[in-house]
Order: sequence, then C-alpha cells, then structure tokens
Amino acid sequence: MFRSIAWSLVTLFVTTNSAIAAVIGWTDVTVRVYDVTALDGHARQSALDRANTALAAASVMITWRVCSAGAHASACDARPAPGELAIRIVHPPGVTQQGSVRLGDAFVDSYAGRGVLATIYLDRVFQLAKETGVDSNTLLGNAIAHELGHLLMATNVHGPVGLMRAFWSLDEMRHTRATDWTFAPKDANAIHLGAEANRLRAGTLGTN
Repeated sequence: MFRSIAWSLVTLFVTTNSAIAAVIGWTDVTVRVYDVTALDGHARQSALDRANTALAAASVMITWRVCSAGAHASACDARPAPGELAIRIVHPPGVTQQGSVRLGDAFVDSYAGRGVLATIYLDRVFQLAKETGVDSNTLLGNAIAHELGHLLMATNVHGPVGLMRAFWSLDEMRHTRATDWTFAPKDANAIHLGAEANRLRAGTLGTN
C-alpha cells in the first residue's frame, strides 16, 4: 500500500518535471538511528514515517535500525555495514543562540564524497514546534529528512526552495505550504542518484 502511494508521487514528480531526469526504480538505504533522548517510541516512529514519506518522492526507501534504550545490543553495537548511514537524536549543547537556530547538522566527508553522520537537536525541534503550533513529530520527521538529504547528496549546500532550503521561517512553519515540506525536483533527483551511488559503493565494499 505504501509503495503504491509512493509510486503515484514519483509518477506525478516525473510527469510535472520533464526537465529533471526521471527517477526509475527504488533504492533502499539503511539508516542507524541513535536516540539518546528517551524519546517516546511512538513519537519517534511517527517522525521516521514522516521522513520516509518525504524521501519516497525521490524513490528512496529507508530501513530504520533504531538504537535506543532497550534496543538489541548485537544490532546496535556491531560495526555499521558498508553503505549504512547514521543519525543521532540528542539534546543540544547548553549554548544560547540568537536569531535562527539549527535543528540539526550533517557531517559530509568531502574527500570521500559521501555523507557520514547527521545529528538532530530534539529540544530545539520541540521548542520551534511549540512556538509555531505545528506537530512536533512532523517537524522532527522533516528535520530528519532534511539532514538525510545532505548525507545522500554528500553536500552541505542548501537549495532555494523546498525541504532542502536553509532557513525555515516562522511564517512558513505556521502556513505549512506543501511545497515547503517536499523535496524540490532537482533535490529529489540528486538524492536518488546519491542513494544509488551509496548502494553501489556498499556492494563494492561488501565484496572485499
């Protein structure tokens, strides 16, 4: 059912954006989620589902491997598999920031040309959700999707519109225009290509 809906989104994406290369086929990406915040499991899953929905428009399907209190130690203590990405959900450092506040960061290895680790600052997500009246799980999912976008595209460069834009204003948060919370066609295409490169890299490394 989910894939059928997602395919409809991809069909719409390709039909309405003929200038962008068509996204063909699904690419699976495994993401290890290290949650050290004791976030409610249902809230975390709701956020991950939202992130998966956003990335489905790029024909990318995420398999989440959640590592939190009570998680299987063998699955979380093992060395990440080739091509496996990681994201941390943490409390932010105790530093007061003025003006715009980062909801997360992504570490990209520019030398290797690949994303390594993304971090989400949960307290900042909750505070912004409270200020704007938006659903905190949805906002968390959008932040996760944004940072994974950086990892999959292997760049910290932002786009001018859509989910990969650098700044999310309070006005944009409150009005929740659909185009603000989906990947722009160019970004969706780049994310898919990055996921494919990640998959091929994982296959190559896995044969060593």
